Amino acid sequence: MPKTAKELKPLEVQRLAQSLPKTRPFNYSPVGGVPGLLLRVAKSGACYWVLRVTVGQKITKSGKKTPWRRDVGLGAYPEISLKVARELASAKRNQVREGIDPVEARREAKAELQANAAQLMSFTDAVTLAKELESIGDDKAGKAWTYKLETYAIPTLGHLPVAKIERDHIVEVLLPIWTTKTRTAKDVRKLIEDVMDRAYAAKNIGRHNPARWDKLLKQRLPKETKKGTNFPALPFALTNTFLSNLDKLTDTAAPTVAFVIYTGARSGEVCGATWREIDLDRRLWTIPKERMKKGEEHRIHLSGPAMAILEGLPGGGPDDPVFPTVTGKHHQNARLSKVTREIGQGMGYQATVHGLRATFRTWGEEETDYPEPILEMALAHKIDDAVKAAYQRGDLLKKRRALMDDWAAYCAGPAPSGELVPIREQA
Repeated sequence: MPKTAKELKPLEVQRLAQSLPKTRPFNYSPVGGVPGLLLRVAKSGACYWVLRVTVGQKITKSGKKTPWRRDVGLGAYPEISLKVARELASAKRNQVREGIDPVEARREAKAELQANAAQLMSFTDAVTLAKELESIGDDKAGKAWTYKLETYAIPTLGHLPVAKIERDHIVEVLLPIWTTKTRTAKDVRKLIEDVMDRAYAAKNIGRHNPARWDKLLKQRLPKETKKGTNFPALPFALTNTFLSNLDKLTDTAAPTVAFVIYTGARSGEVCGATWREIDLDRRLWTIPKERMKKGEEHRIHLSGPAMAILEGLPGGGPDDPVFPTVTGKHHQNARLSKVTREIGQGMGYQATVHGLRATFRTWGEEETDYPEPILEMALAHKIDDAVKAAYQRGDLLKKRRALMDDWAAYCAGPAPSGELVPIREQA
C-alpha cells in the first residue's frame, strides 16, 4: 500500500509542474488525495497524471513472486485538473479492488472499438481502399476495374459492412448476369473477392471470404449454358500462309501483327513496346510489370524471325515505340485488329489479333510435348505458385526459348497439303 502523501492544493501542484528534473528523465511527485496518484514532470516541461497501483503478483526469472506494479496514465496536466485527476484515480482504484487491471481493461476497450469500426466499414469504403492499395488508375484497365464494380457490385453491396456480407449477397450480384454475361460475371466475382480480402487484411477481420470460388458458391449458381465468347482463332496450320499475306502489306501495322504471332504476346503489350524493353544482344524482350495484365514482369525470347522484324525497323531512343505509326506514335489495337480481320477474311476465316495467341497455344498443345505450365507461362497466364516452384527461373526461360524457336520454325514451314474447310463453310 503506498504511503499516505500530503494532500496538495492546486497552487502547490502548479509549482511542482514548474520544477523540472535535473538529472532524471522525469520527476514523479505524489499529490495526495488518492494513494498512488503522481504528477510526472518531464525535462521538456510536459506534465502527465499517473496512478501507480499494484494489480497482483508476477514471477521473476528466478521464480520469486513480486508485486506487479502498473503505472496507469490519466491524462495531461493542466488539461486534466487536480480535482478530475483524483476522481479518475479513485475510479481506477475501484477497478483494482474488483480484480480488474486498468491497463488491460483500457487495451481491451480500444481493441473492441477498432473491431467495431472494422465491422462498420462498408463495401464502398473497401473498394476505395483496394483502389488505393492496388494503385488503380484512370487508364483503360483501371476504368474497366472501376466500371465493373460500380455497375454490378456496388448497387447491391455498397451500403453493407464488409463483415456482414454473406454468400447470399454475392449470389444476388452474380445471378442476373451469370448466364447472359458469364465472362463479366466471373470478373466481377474475382474483383469482389479481391476487394474483400484487402478489407479483411486492413481491418483484421478473421472470416471466410464469401466471394471465394468454392463448392458452396458454385452450387448456388446455374451451370454455364454456353461457352464464353472466345476470340476466333486461325487454325495453326495456316499460320505460314497468314504470315505470307502479311508480308505483302505495306501497312506499318503488318510487322506489328507478325511480332504478336512470333512472341505470343498480347497486342497491347506489343503496341506499347519501347526500345528500352528490347535487348538485341541477349535476344530478350522484358515487359515491365506495369504493362502486364497480371502485374508481373514477363520475359520473352526473341526467335530468329522476331529478331529479323526488329532489325528491319527504323529504331529509336529508349522510350520511343518499337512499332511506330507513320506519325511516330504507338499503334493502337484497333489497327492491328483490322489488318488481322481482313487477312483472315481473305483466307475464308474469322480471325482476331487476340485469337492469334490461341493459335499458338493450340499448336503447342497438339503438336509438341511441352508441359502445359510452359505453354501457359509463354502466354503470361497466371500459374499456381506450387507449379512455379517446380521449375527454376533460369530453366523456365531456357524451356520457353526452345518453345519459341520451335514455333518460329513451324511458322516458316510450308502450308498443309490437306484441305482445310473455312469456318463460314462448316456446318
